[in-house]
Amino acid sequence: MITRNLKALLKEENKTLKLDFSLLLCKRLKLLFDAEYIESLDDDFKRNIFKISDKIAYEMSPCSIILVGSVASGKHNKESDIDFLVISEKKDAPYFENYNLVSLTKGEFKDKYLKGDDFVISALLFGKVLLDDSFFINFFESPLPIFSKEVIQEKIKFCENLEERVYALLKINDERANEELLYLALQSARIILLKNRIVPRTKSEIASQVRPFNKRLSEVIQKVQKSKIGKNDALSYINVCMDNVR
Repeated sequence: MITRNLKALLKEENKTLKLDFSLLLCKRLKLLFDAEYIESLDDDFKRNIFKISDKIAYEMSPCSIILVGSVASGKHNKESDIDFLVISEKKDAPYFENYNLVSLTKGEFKDKYLKGDDFVISALLFGKVLLDDSFFINFFESPLPIFSKEVIQEKIKFCENLEERVYALLKINDERANEELLYLALQSARIILLKNRIVPRTKSEIASQVRPFNKRLSEVIQKVQKSKIGKNDALSYINVCMDNVR
């Protein structure tokens, strides 16, 4: 009886079983699991998550607040920022230290979903719902979209612009150049993963994700994450990144 009832909550998608989110019970289970996960977090993280999300709810009147990033995926450490996706028609976010916020309107979220935007797909796969008027969770009823060529081309163009920024910064500000070089390496890795139909995860996980496809780029990411890079190495690493973009 229990097995039969459980099967009634599942549907097959891409040869795997997943909860059937057209059923209200499955949506409630998702919210319950997310709440239990957040409750299991370290008290400091939990306190900050609720403090920030309450402020976001008050100032932005969002329809959805989703915890994303390393904290949502359980890959965080004590120094990790807290990342949020907020779906709201208001763009003015409250100020807090050590947090990041991506604000999208309902229309922007729908457009990115239809294009197969990797951030939106990642939020649906790994995000934890803090507040939702059913807008966000209703997207679970449909299969996840495939990453579109348009999304990949946008990221390639972004990397080309970022490449020029890194070159310029190497002449005037080594520290900023290192920060932008890491961003370039991460974006280059994301492009490789998207081309292989893999959802990029957090920046702490991308080096290991991309290693089976490009060991050299994986090593570059790890080196730039760990230490300051000299100009000669930086120029070499830029070429490693862009060889995978073009």
